[in-house]
Amino acid sequence: MFSTGTDEIVERKAFFGSLIFETVKKNDGALGITTGVENPLPLIALFLVLTAVLTMIQTIYRGLKQRREQLLNAPGN
Repeated sequence: MFSTGTDEIVERKAFFGSLIFETVKKNDGALGITTGVENPLPLIALFLVLTAVLTMIQTIYRGLKQRREQLLNAPGN
């Protein structure tokens, strides 16, 4: 991601164009790296998907835990 040739000015995008990494030549001849968010939509979509998946996992876990308690407390055990 950050590899460039000598004295090259390179702009790279990551994660579906949402993050941008750019090398910039400074006045003293050094190369600096700037980073930023170009398009926040993929980041927001990732957050929403992860939230939905984690909520679903938590709901399934609670349901299974409740079912286990029902089976352990059932008469005849």
